Amino acid sequence: MKKINHYIGMLALIVLCFGACKKNSYLTDGGLEKAATPFSTYDYLKNNKYHQFDTLLTLIDFYKLKDTINNSKTFFAPPDMAINSLMKSITIKRNVDGAILSSPITTFKQLTDSVSANLLKQYIFNKTITLDEATTASIIYTNEAGAIAPCAIKKVIGASSVYLSNSALTFSYYTLEYVVINGLLDGSSGPSPDDKVDALLPCQTTGIQTSTGTTLHVLANFAVLKKL
Repeated sequence: MKKINHYIGMLALIVLCFGACKKNSYLTDGGLEKAATPFSTYDYLKNNKYHQFDTLLTLIDFYKLKDTINNSKTFFAPPDMAINSLMKSITIKRNVDGAILSSPITTFKQLTDSVSANLLKQYIFNKTITLDEATTASIIYTNEAGAIAPCAIKKVIGASSVYLSNSALTFSYYTLEYVVINGLLDGSSGPSPDDKVDALLPCQTTGIQTSTGTTLHVLANFAVLKKL
């Protein structure tokens, strides 16, 4: 009887997994929520209960991009952890007792002195981009930063396993990736020998529909942002 109950419990778990992955749900750090939100794009980021976008919002305010963000068709929002990693990668030179020292930037002013509004504009689009419509081949899109930040979007397949007593079930799923094009898009014909490999920025959350009409995606915390 105990063995039967064990299998019934595992079956119930699998059913719950299928139910949680229905099309109108998305995964966040806090669990499964509805894809549609009554908030504007800006207010959705502002109301994040984990305060994952506080630095991002300060940048949006500094560059007066609130309306641009709210009116965008698609926004790939970089979380604060990704912005903080970018700050650590940017160094400034200081004269200390006649010696020139380099150190990572640590203040918001140092950040805004080192980057422009294009840091965020490269993730803003006037076209709706969704996971469902993405392909496994990279598709080039034009973002609000224009020619200085060529990019593409694609989806990649992943797999997750549920382990049972005597077997394992594997479920396939897709995630969205923002591709930073360095030189020519990888896979293109005729790249130069010194053409750099494109950078891949995966999303940790996709498909949030805000009340202002934006499809909001959230880049992974470890995404390596391009300094602009």
